[in-house]
Amino acid sequence: MAIILKKIKQFFCSIRLRLVAIYFVVISLALLLMILFILDSIRGYSLQTLSGDMLESANLLSGTSCSAYIETMDAAVLPKPGAWAYTDAGIMVLDTDGRVLFDSNESSGRRGKILATPWVLRAIGGENLTVERTLGNDPYMLAAVPIYKGTDSIGILITRTSTKSQYAFFSHMKDKAISIAWIGSVVIGLFGIFLSVIFTAPLSRLTKQIKDMAETESKKPVHIRGGNEIMELVSAFNLMVERMDTIDNRRQEFVSNASHELKTPLSSIKLICDSLLQNPETDQETVQEFLYDMNEQVDRLTRIINKLLSLTKLDSLEASKEGFAFSTVNLHTLVSGVIKALSPLAANKNIMLDAHLQENIFLRVDADKIWEAVYNILDNSIKYTPADGRVYTELYRDEDHIYISIADNGIGMAETEFAKIFERFYRVDKARARETGGTGLGLSIALSAVELHGGYIEVESREGEGSLFRIVLPVSTTL
Repeated sequence: MAIILKKIKQFFCSIRLRLVAIYFVVISLALLLMILFILDSIRGYSLQTLSGDMLESANLLSGTSCSAYIETMDAAVLPKPGAWAYTDAGIMVLDTDGRVLFDSNESSGRRGKILATPWVLRAIGGENLTVERTLGNDPYMLAAVPIYKGTDSIGILITRTSTKSQYAFFSHMKDKAISIAWIGSVVIGLFGIFLSVIFTAPLSRLTKQIKDMAETESKKPVHIRGGNEIMELVSAFNLMVERMDTIDNRRQEFVSNASHELKTPLSSIKLICDSLLQNPETDQETVQEFLYDMNEQVDRLTRIINKLLSLTKLDSLEASKEGFAFSTVNLHTLVSGVIKALSPLAANKNIMLDAHLQENIFLRVDADKIWEAVYNILDNSIKYTPADGRVYTELYRDEDHIYISIADNGIGMAETEFAKIFERFYRVDKARARETGGTGLGLSIALSAVELHGGYIEVESREGEGSLFRIVLPVSTTL
């Protein structure tokens, strides 16, 4: 029982019920106001119709019997009360001074008295009008019209009829309408609760699965049936989960690769230090050789750390879109500078660096980022090209794009490698990469830098024949 009460309390405290309560109140008020407005319109129309009919009947009486009565003062000329249409409560005849000449209700004691009310004066002035009054608890309506002889006004006729039955009918209809409004509101409210359960149940299940996922740190897709909007939400959530899972896998792979890459030179340095410590009498020439090897490993560590820092900065820029140092750059000068900087590396392997660079190609970019992209690709081409090879660089443009192509006749790669070479720490030839000091991060950095400028990199390659990397930048780079 306690569990049931707890469930009921949770339900009544839920947002769903509060929304249904608001919905119920709004619908109830709207329905009630609509019904009352309709009833009030009907009441107004009914009373207006009654007023018109009373004036029409009063004008008929005033034009025949009443004018004759004022002249003769003979009540016999007046019609019998049963023949008076809309005059079930009686009639009065007044002269132009407002004095009561005749009152069908003889017990009222109004005969001979003067009625000087505003509406009587208006009727004496020639106006046809009706007014509503209440005698005790009984409502009634009065119609006042002038009595003419020829064109002269000789008095006024006042007819009176009870409106008690009309108001009783309207009161009865009002009570019925309020009851119908409340019953309709309850039905609509229950239907709203039913619909809310149907539409929010999938959301409740989705929320529960999200909470379970947060508590268990699992990333399983959810499977919930519902309407189009619910399914769109579920699809978007599953896509987010898939991307989060991919990001986590990449992060784990990145940490694993980074740890492995850092571990290798550190292990070598540790091994060299242990060798020196265990052999204190090592000759100077051997110590010098060990120090040279240690220096190479430190340089390798520095390269890896610098590359990682570059990737971190690029990731940060991609997330925030801030931190760019844009300026209008002559790409001919930039690419020429990269070729000049890498010329010593090419000369050590007797590699010919050819270039055909179109002059005066200006573009608004972050010069350091584009420099690093071109540098990493050209550096890779030189490293993976055998001695006495050739690396060719070309810069040109068309109407919409600017192209920086770097081709070599090196070892090349299979087409299946194209999608992988831009992954972090990936190497086509791991043994050769370690010999050349490669970290597997250069192409990833190059791609990130180019993509942040709205561009992309194309790859063409065949094993044993060489590779071509083409940086494509839009003429108008925007973030």
